[in-house]
Amino acid sequence: MLSRITVAVALVGVAGLLVAQTPQRAAPPAANLNQLMRGLFFPHSNVVFDTQRHDPAEIKRAAEPSASPDPLTGVFGGWEAVENSALTLIEGADLLMTPGRTCSNGKPVPVAEADWVKFVQQVRDAGQVAYKAAQSKNMDNMFEASDVLNVACANCHGRYRRANRCQ
Repeated sequence: MLSRITVAVALVGVAGLLVAQTPQRAAPPAANLNQLMRGLFFPHSNVVFDTQRHDPAEIKRAAEPSASPDPLTGVFGGWEAVENSALTLIEGADLLMTPGRTCSNGKPVPVAEADWVKFVQQVRDAGQVAYKAAQSKNMDNMFEASDVLNVACANCHGRYRRANRCQ
């Protein structure tokens, strides 16, 4: 016959196993798609696009770099800012696939649609191209990377933004 202690230990073990296997409920996204675009993708894409006109190595730091709102003139400015922005675009692509995010019109972001998935992958890939180009510190490479990023943005905007889907 099993002792009460053995049964109690077994029940605690099983309960612990069940709790450990219960998926955690993620908090709903704080930003809608438009807010995410304006707060993350627009400013970081612009850091990449700026390299079409300005050499990041020649951009002077702000008088107070630690307080600069411009990544290019901040503490981690110049080419490092371009690399960081490219990495942010890569990582940020995952946020475009977050379940529960809505468009500014209240409709859900179409994370299950094949073209959305393809467009998000294009953004991720464009971020990779921009990161490698920034590491090269070559303006011609950045010009090409900017074009790749522009095409990725335009493809998605052409389908979802202009179609009044996620405005």
